[in-house]
Amino acid sequence: MKTPGFSWPTCPQANSSAARLEKYEDCPSGWQAVGANSDRPGMGQERNICRIASDRLTLPAALMNNRLEQNHGDGSRQAQIEIDGKLVAAKIQAMGNDRGHSLGNGPTSYTIARPMREKPWFIEYDDVNGMRQKSWFNLP
Repeated sequence: MKTPGFSWPTCPQANSSAARLEKYEDCPSGWQAVGANSDRPGMGQERNICRIASDRLTLPAALMNNRLEQNHGDGSRQAQIEIDGKLVAAKIQAMGNDRGHSLGNGPTSYTIARPMREKPWFIEYDDVNGMRQKSWFNLP
């Protein structure tokens, strides 16, 4: 499969697609997938972070160690957010403008690492009822 020119086999009867890669799980409901260095979603970089404005966060969140200490000089604070019954490390940060500058006392956002898929490869196909399905798998 790694050789140049390899073409993933498809099944015309099932209208199947070639194998495709989707490394990340979807962000939690209400969160937006963004690149780590972008204030705009999908600006040509890997969207490996989930972000939500603090005024839209509906999940329980707590500051780490109940302190407001800064993180690595970027003005952010560490927090934990409960998502699907699990505590997830998060950053609380002032949202920047399109040039990456902080807006000071403006709105803040929470960011979390976007979860990786256990099985990142998939094919799509039509089942016996004509419904479009995805079958997920992993390659060694």
